Amino acid sequence: MPAYATTPAPFRSLAAPVHVSHLLDEFIAELAERVAQRIADKAPAARDSVDEWLDSRHAAEYLGVHRDTLRKLAAERSIPSEQDGPGCKLYFRRSDLDAWRHGGGRPRHLALAA
Repeated sequence: MPAYATTPAPFRSLAAPVHVSHLLDEFIAELAERVAQRIADKAPAARDSVDEWLDSRHAAEYLGVHRDTLRKLAAERSIPSEQDGPGCKLYFRRSDLDAWRHGGGRPRHLALAA
């Protein structure tokens, strides 16, 4: 019998489809576990985005209003905002914007007219 007709002993077990299939299943399970762990590690960052701070441009886009309207609402104290000092940039917390929107989300002068 020719030498190439026999498979060397270390490779015989890998040639069986059952063993390869089992190894592949184990590999896929391990990979799925690692992917799930990576997703779980990043999940807290997604939950914290509810309280992320937005500048006036992003806050106006988020609410669907013009930036000037948003600034007027902040000056009227109709909508919660933070500012480092007079003339400085305005910041808005996303959760405050959501609460304002769910509470009616209207400028004070429009709410009084209704």
